[in-house]
Amino acid sequence: MADEKPTSWWATLPGLLTAAAAVITAVTGLLLGLGQLGVFDGGRPAATSGGSPAAGTSQPGPPPPGGTATGAGEGAGWTVALPAERTYRSSDIEYELLEARVRPEVAGKVALTISVRCTNHGRYDINFWDSTFRLNAGAVSLSPDAGLNELVAGDSSKSGDVRFTVPADTRGALLRIKFAQGESTAQLTISPP
Repeated sequence: MADEKPTSWWATLPGLLTAAAAVITAVTGLLLGLGQLGVFDGGRPAATSGGSPAAGTSQPGPPPPGGTATGAGEGAGWTVALPAERTYRSSDIEYELLEARVRPEVAGKVALTISVRCTNHGRYDINFWDSTFRLNAGAVSLSPDAGLNELVAGDSSKSGDVRFTVPADTRGALLRIKFAQGESTAQLTISPP
């Protein structure tokens, strides 16, 4: 018995589980840190969280009369008509459609981007994310592809973009805003140049 060697902690099951947990924690922390630095944003500008826009940027202004928002500078002549009623509320959550833009995407597709302001009238943080929105274009229900995922603190507002890739021949679409107690809809009309 005197020749028996003590086993290393690496050779025990609790030691292996502790090492695996440490590696998973380190990798998760690294990915979260890189995500907050904007490494995974794919060329999109970083979102600002504050009351005033950064230098060189502009906030979406009020839409032109008649409910039409143009995509000037992006889609060269494409226009999107938003409904007259642009504010949708359920309980403590309110969404306001600020503007819409269209620009050519890949062959046969266009990118429809809708700027939305989320206002949290409640006390607790809420998610402001793509999962809240769907677009019915023709007989197809589409999910957004921009990756909006923000927290809106209680008694505050935040704006963000919801982007859909739709067929270029789409002229009418129905934006669906999902709430816990149901959903609201907004009719959009897309006009090519």
